[in-house]
Amino acid sequence: MKNQLLLFCLFIISFYGIGQNDADSTQVKQNPIIYGDFMIGGAGGEARGLSFVFDLNYQFNKDLITFRSLHLLDKNEDVNFFEAIFIFPIYMGGDSMNEFSLLYGKRFIFDGSALSISAGVSQNLRKFEETINNTKVSQRSSYIGIPFEVNFNSFKRVKKRYRIVYGLIPIGKPTSFGRSIGFKLFGNFGKFNYFGLGINFGWGWHKKY
Repeated sequence: MKNQLLLFCLFIISFYGIGQNDADSTQVKQNPIIYGDFMIGGAGGEARGLSFVFDLNYQFNKDLITFRSLHLLDKNEDVNFFEAIFIFPIYMGGDSMNEFSLLYGKRFIFDGSALSISAGVSQNLRKFEETINNTKVSQRSSYIGIPFEVNFNSFKRVKKRYRIVYGLIPIGKPTSFGRSIGFKLFGNFGKFNYFGLGINFGWGWHKKY
């Protein structure tokens, strides 16, 4: 009787194990939410100019971690109209701002789009010219700031083949990797405040497919 009971228990355990393996094999492994953004726009305030932002983002649940690199280039006042036509960019040699920041926020996914709001801490370096006794003097200011940003991006709703050459030619199998496009409202509170808006382009895994 004991041997029969032991064999019965072993049968139940082995059957349960096979059932678990079958269930695991039917599960589809989901991708992580990791994506990078590139933004071009403009900013105003105590620091202003043509703006470039590079973001690297990781989302878990609704929490979003972002590493941001931001660069502002102000116009060079010494460049005249005719030089501006032939020399690009016209912002070379003007005031500038470099920001490196780490932000935390929330991101809400709506099928084929997402809205995120983030804030954090940054290291800023501003280079600018100041007129002292009728003489232009180059200055540098390094300080800690409080960066923030609001993003709205659209991306594909379901897995599709990735497209190249202006999104016209599909390649490979359907993939969760893809592009996104949207808008970024950004800024920084610190010694030199600035606020801006730009268009955002992204690549990566924007949701769990």
